[in-house]
Amino acid sequence: MIEIGIISDIKDSKAKVSIGEMVTDFLPVFQSLANSYAVSFSPLRIGEQVLVMPVRGDLNSGVILRGLYQEKHKAKNTDTNTFNIDFEDGTHLEYNSKSSTLKLDVVKDISITCVDKTTNNKNDTLNTQSHTTNAKTITLNATKVSVNAPSINLNGNTQIAGTISTSGEGGTSGTFSIKGNLNLIGNLKVSGNISDSKGDLTNHIHSCTDGATAVSR
Repeated sequence: MIEIGIISDIKDSKAKVSIGEMVTDFLPVFQSLANSYAVSFSPLRIGEQVLVMPVRGDLNSGVILRGLYQEKHKAKNTDTNTFNIDFEDGTHLEYNSKSSTLKLDVVKDISITCVDKTTNNKNDTLNTQSHTTNAKTITLNATKVSVNAPSINLNGNTQIAGTISTSGEGGTSGTFSIKGNLNLIGNLKVSGNISDSKGDLTNHIHSCTDGATAVSR
């Protein structure tokens, strides 16, 4: 006869179940996937309410069917369009098929690694229409970073430790524009002309104190 009981002891992927005054042997537990396609494992917990299904009438040769709600562990969201999981540390995963929205609230860290087994290289690609990251501090470590966008906006103070070079599309000459004041600590070296709103400063002529004229060098 099928019995309802409480997990009282755990050993690897098996568990003992207390049914009244009786305690079963360690029994195998149903998991959602266990085949060549995929193998899943959801950790067992003492106090979890389960069903024990006997084999040939013997509970000690039976299997455990888990997933029964109980007073301490009820579903927090029973919306018919939402799949959701709440973990014991407060992390929450939710997918709403009506709005096609995935929500993931993680208490601590997220680590995603994509490995190409043919080359053993680790790569990942994120495709999204829009993306927003809110964080106190972001650190990016890479040997090379490429950003491809028609327009890039940096809002806030920017510090660059290294060399800045510009080029136009296809390697042609690029343009570097500053709206505001430029404070230069060091030397200024140019390979072209220097001009301001009044004209060319590179080859301009100014008067000397003795009345002669000289070309700026």
